[in-house]
Amino acid sequence: MFTFAFTMVRHGETRYNKEKLLQGQGVDAPLSENGLRQAEAAGVYLQDVHFTNVFSSDLQRAKQTASVIVAHNNHCPGIKVVCDPKLRERSFGIAEGKPVKDMKNMAKAAGQQCPRFTPPGGETEEQVASQ
Repeated sequence: MFTFAFTMVRHGETRYNKEKLLQGQGVDAPLSENGLRQAEAAGVYLQDVHFTNVFSSDLQRAKQTASVIVAHNNHCPGIKVVCDPKLRERSFGIAEGKPVKDMKNMAKAAGQQCPRFTPPGGETEEQVASQ
């Protein structure tokens, strides 16, 4: 019998997360000290998972998280993290680097719900899905 497991981990905290600022694709912030601790904890938790492949976005917060997890793994010495820009989070255009509440206000002013709203220069949900 063939078994398949898929493990997905969100990157650790960055200063932008802590300050409730949108990152998207245009802000390539590193992990904060707390984010590094979170990545370490994820690495310890996943240390006995046998990974055959590890993929990450090419943004440093995701690469750092993946690298820390792989460094703790007991079954995959030397496994390489494959970085791909197609795995980046959604672009939020002009809202990147600004408070999340600003995007919520832009959505409200446009008569839309925030998760479906696309700020100028940002990617629509459909564009993200097509990647």
